[in-house]
Amino acid sequence: MSLEDLARIGEALSGLAVVLSLFYLIVEVRRNTKSVRSTAAWNSDVSLAELNEGIAQNQQLAELSMRALDPGTQPEDLTPAEFAQFFLVTRAVLQKYQGQWALWKEGILPEEMWQNRRRWAKAFVSLPVPGRIWQRETDQHQYAEGFVESINSMEITADLRFKA
Repeated sequence: MSLEDLARIGEALSGLAVVLSLFYLIVEVRRNTKSVRSTAAWNSDVSLAELNEGIAQNQQLAELSMRALDPGTQPEDLTPAEFAQFFLVTRAVLQKYQGQWALWKEGILPEEMWQNRRRWAKAFVSLPVPGRIWQRETDQHQYAEGFVESINSMEITADLRFKA
């Protein structure tokens, strides 16, 4: 076997090594992408669950939240202190949702998860008290234009009325 034959075999083996490395890289990138998406979905649910747990541990805030989510409750029915407290809870929810919208927009949060969040958010801001807060917040440009458009353009299909 000549030196030229060995060089050709070496070239073929290095070409094969490059192809195998690319295949491995593709597999790892897909695995990493799946992991990032799963983590984003998990974190999205956990952040909202923690908010709900915090509200549930405060009886006064839990009662206020249920009252403020009643379609018959108007913003004027709340005291200024109650409105301020619910305002901050609502802002926290909407900020978390905006974060989820950004993840969805980048292709990280699953489509189904964002569409479910979007449906809920539209129903939420369609209620009188959260609606007043949403209007104030959007008038003050608290959220990205794309996020606001995503929520505002959604049809109302969820029913948030509390039924004991």
